[in-house]
Amino acid sequence: MQIARLAAVLAVLGASAASRADEEKPSFHAVKTSTVTSKVKAVDQKTRMVTLVNNEGEVTFKADDRIKNLKQMKPGDLVTATMTESLSARVLKPGESVPEASEGSTLASAPLGQKPAGYAAKEVYVVATIAAIDKENMIVTLKGPKGDAFPVKAREKKNVDKLAVGDNVEIHATQALAVEVTTPKK
Repeated sequence: MQIARLAAVLAVLGASAASRADEEKPSFHAVKTSTVTSKVKAVDQKTRMVTLVNNEGEVTFKADDRIKNLKQMKPGDLVTATMTESLSARVLKPGESVPEASEGSTLASAPLGQKPAGYAAKEVYVVATIAAIDKENMIVTLKGPKGDAFPVKAREKKNVDKLAVGDNVEIHATQALAVEVTTPKK
């Protein structure tokens, strides 16, 4: 995840911004979860080609070699993929220490012999600095840890009015994907 994507979602602490009574600066938290379920139409174990079908259509792809339990996948099985994205941000208080940026990931898969399943998550923690504010046009420019500038259109003027050039914005984002293959109950 790049700071540009985070900044776009953040929309300068915009649509869902919440200010607590004891805080003058805006904060933001959002979570989005999407789930898609498809039926296995075909699995070619030799070529590792898998065809999935649902109401949206049909897709065929080559299963990655890291899918160690492909042999347990059969036509008629259900594949459920759930993507969860979360984003939290807050403007640090004056004098508050600026934490270091970090990034990490997690991978897990089903034990050998089980139906295919897996989980992958990526977490990013960065601090961006407000480099410029165009109050008239509600554009706030964030400067990332590598010096890149990202102009972002704010959604609420009341939040822009609470910001100042030089404010540090702590951004914490997580993106997780869980995939599970199950046999439908008869």
